[in-house]
Amino acid sequence: MKVVFLQDVSSKGKAGEIREVADGYARNFLIPKNLAIPASESAIKLAGIKSQELMRHRARVHDEMSELANLLKDKEIHFKAKAGEKGRLHGSITTANIADELTKLAKVEIDKKKIELDEPLRQLGTHEVKLQFSKEIAATIIVIIEEESK
Repeated sequence: MKVVFLQDVSSKGKAGEIREVADGYARNFLIPKNLAIPASESAIKLAGIKSQELMRHRARVHDEMSELANLLKDKEIHFKAKAGEKGRLHGSITTANIADELTKLAKVEIDKKKIELDEPLRQLGTHEVKLQFSKEIAATIIVIIEEESK
């Protein structure tokens, strides 16, 4: 049976796609859960319109992410923290801390999941941190951790 997907279904199809699936799968799973509708002429037109809207939306989001990455590229963020001997922090600087500072800097909400840290920063000094907005859009920022004056 040919169906038009209304939502992404992991291994079967993406929203707006027209695919051939097993009759039982369509009747018993996809259609009752509003994941797809039978491929009629009007449904195919609707799928074309939705896929164009989706492509425009993805292009707009991609442009916004590129602009944000260019804005944040090579920016420096400063943190002051208490440190012990050998420059080891008493706490740590996490992705959440970095995201908060970036949000203040860019005036746009930055998700902490976009920040790639193997582990929280626990040493004084300068650290390079990678921001991964999408597969092809990334930026690197500099995080400088200084000792808090006592």
